[in-house]
Amino acid sequence: MPRSTVPRAQLVGTGRFSPERVLTNAELEAMVETSDEWIRSRTGIRERRIADSGTGAADMGAAAARRALEEAGLAPEELDMILLSTATPDRLLPSTACDVQALLGASNAAAYDFA
Repeated sequence: MPRSTVPRAQLVGTGRFSPERVLTNAELEAMVETSDEWIRSRTGIRERRIADSGTGAADMGAAAARRALEEAGLAPEELDMILLSTATPDRLLPSTACDVQALLGASNAAAYDFA
């Protein structure tokens, strides 16, 4: 069987970003009628991270992407494609991936959001 001549995708670096501000279940207890035990037993959630005002999904995505690029030893211009999935886009259009592309300066990359 002949080998494929289609280029293959490769994952060469990973990155993550978590906002510094933490909102615990105990803090939620003071805001709404709930308890840490109720939340944990139903969701497993102990805390959640809250982004600063003015920090959007694209900002957080770009921060994570910079870490991935550093780990991979790549420059943004070397990217071929940016794929991004978020349940909380900054807006509907343009896609958050396009905003990440611009923030990184990844001028050679196609950029797509997917669900």
